[in-house]
Amino acid sequence: MPYKRVAPQILGVINNSNHILLVSHEKPDGDTLGASLALANFLEKQKKAHKHFCIDSHANYFNYLPKIENIINDYNLINLTDHDLVITIDCGDIKRTGIADDLIKFKKNLTLINIDHHASNDYFGHYNLIIPQASSTSEIIYDFFYFHDIKIDKYIATSLLTGILTDTMNFTNAATTQESLKIAADLINNGAKINQITDKITQNKNLAALKLWGELFGRLEFNPQYNFVYTVITQKDLQKNQVSTEEVREGLANFLSMIKDVNFILVLTQESENQIKGSLRTTKDTINVAKLAQALGGGGHAKAAGFVINGQLIKATNGWQIK
Repeated sequence: MPYKRVAPQILGVINNSNHILLVSHEKPDGDTLGASLALANFLEKQKKAHKHFCIDSHANYFNYLPKIENIINDYNLINLTDHDLVITIDCGDIKRTGIADDLIKFKKNLTLINIDHHASNDYFGHYNLIIPQASSTSEIIYDFFYFHDIKIDKYIATSLLTGILTDTMNFTNAATTQESLKIAADLINNGAKINQITDKITQNKNLAALKLWGELFGRLEFNPQYNFVYTVITQKDLQKNQVSTEEVREGLANFLSMIKDVNFILVLTQESENQIKGSLRTTKDTINVAKLAQALGGGGHAKAAGFVINGQLIKATNGWQIK
């Protein structure tokens, strides 16, 4: 459905709704947080009753984001029957909401809006604003506000710029476009605190996390058949260094994407006893890691994607294996 048709429909649904629930995806990153908090700010100004839910808590370095303290992480405090509209933000598929079963169960009794930029999105909403060529979902929310002449204040600007900077890796990956740079400039002009954002999202590694990075660098392996590099993070690593996966994994995956002359990089993390998270990154124009992630039940962007599989990381004589 063309943007110019669906965007006004979405605003109309928002205006006609009385109890709105915003949903950020599990293990929240800067984009899902920035885009959803910007939308929450808009709803607050419109005096629209709303709640903001994310099944996982955010990393502490995002605490500078305006109103982030209002996000509810306890699903027991949410009752879908109390809401007539649910808006999912930056969720490549409904499973990423963490409450997919209930959303499907109550879908007949409420309106579901799906706003996202993942090419792998399966259009699970009643209304779907999906722009795969956008750098981020935050860029889509910016365009939504701009299209409807909705004022962007310094709080909205800071939230949206956070989403754009994190998903473009500070304008260094292939998601960066002329449009995303123009939007970032306008957000700064509207009061986005770029110095605060870059300080928090680039200087957020503690000493223990960096020491673990050193161990993981020593664990790097090259696969000549498919020309990729991988490393693994075990539960023992995290426990020994007393760090969380959020403090280590994504920053490490982004950093390793700078390795030259490889098709892609892979970071495998033992999330729990029988669950492994894979993080894929590439800078190659001809490589789409989202397709690989989809084949493994995941999804994401062409240049940054992920998946979750069952199994355990086992150190063998010929390298690491999944059993």
